[in-house]
Amino acid sequence: MEITRRCDYACRIIRAAYENGDKYESVGEIAQREQIPLAFARNIRSELVDAGYLQTIRGVRGGIRLNCDPAKVTLYDVMTAIQGPMGVSPCTIEDGYCSCRNTCQYNAVWRAADKLMNDLLKSLVLVDLFEMGADHPALKAVLSDDKQ
Repeated sequence: MEITRRCDYACRIIRAAYENGDKYESVGEIAQREQIPLAFARNIRSELVDAGYLQTIRGVRGGIRLNCDPAKVTLYDVMTAIQGPMGVSPCTIEDGYCSCRNTCQYNAVWRAADKLMNDLLKSLVLVDLFEMGADHPALKAVLSDDKQ
């Protein structure tokens, strides 16, 4: 599974909105700070507004701000809103993609990998992720094997 550039940018925009608290900030300022092409950021902003994660106001004092409870929204929620269903192989998420789906030994491996990945993303509530970063217990548990 590959995280699309659009999804990465959406996550950065959400984080920037979180960091701004109740203050509105222009999408242009966020795009510049997060090194996101402005046209791309505007398009993603619209998707995040449609999904209910951002609120936008026009005008001189306008901009965007978070429109969701970051203690209830997970990284999985944001990513699937932008990218759709996620899987390591299309055969695990697209019905009819492969005629061997029910008899393939690899399909079970890919489904297991999907479950592990999605469970991790569902465990990362935005406020905890933004406040703890790499010190988040779910990330530390998975990454502890990297130090060996």
